[in-house]
Amino acid sequence: MTADTAAAYMGISKTTFLTRFGATGVKEGSNTLWARAQLDGMIAKQFSIKQPRASAEDRDTSWDDFR
Repeated sequence: MTADTAAAYMGISKTTFLTRFGATGVKEGSNTLWARAQLDGMIAKQFSIKQPRASAEDRDTSWDDFR
């Protein structure tokens, strides 16, 4: 998602979002994007919420051909 959408998802301003998490985005052409799972992990870390570890067999490989 874009910085505008990611900031709204996290409940903070776009400026605050970019200051805190701007470097974690992934460049895709002229866009910088963040994944919802990535943002969920950041939120969990901020609030000390334990996240289950994904095993190798749980990993989604459907996008591997597009890298």
